Amino acid sequence: MKFHIPFFLIVLLLFAGSATAQDMSSTKAEFKEFAQGMSGRFQSDIKLIHDWPGNDKKKGDRISGIRVSKMIADGEGLISTNAAGTGIGTEIILYNAASRQIECTGVDNGGTIWHLTIWKKSSTRWNWNLKGALGSGEKIKGTGYWKIEGNGEKIALISDNFIIDGKKADPLHDKYVRVNK
Repeated sequence: MKFHIPFFLIVLLLFAGSATAQDMSSTKAEFKEFAQGMSGRFQSDIKLIHDWPGNDKKKGDRISGIRVSKMIADGEGLISTNAAGTGIGTEIILYNAASRQIECTGVDNGGTIWHLTIWKKSSTRWNWNLKGALGSGEKIKGTGYWKIEGNGEKIALISDNFIIDGKKADPLHDKYVRVNK
């Protein structure tokens, strides 16, 4: 007995599969746009979602600090340092022409490392997909977005899907207010 799959069902399955896949590709112009919005000095307001190694504050505590980001290598990359509480982290963001993606790699004083792919969702929203690990080896992963408002005057780092060592973390909603370009 032959089993025939109706043509419309094949088309529906193909469309559903492609509609759910996220396009994380970016252009060099989009990287420049993202980097321009993120460049400068920002005051931070952060509610900790974890007892991060290297920070003496605990989950649920609020910390404040300064985030400084500037273009490097004749505009080919962006380096950012975020110092808040007793923690400090640095990340480099660049455009990978081979993968057509905005990529970010970072490390902090507790040994936590992260790798992000960033892509433009709208004029104010830049999605990210994160993978990494704490200095003690627990894996971290998540999805979220940077929301850049007011021509770059306010930035929010948002995620409701951050996983630490297999457990869902509290919602992430860090706030940054520009103090200088």
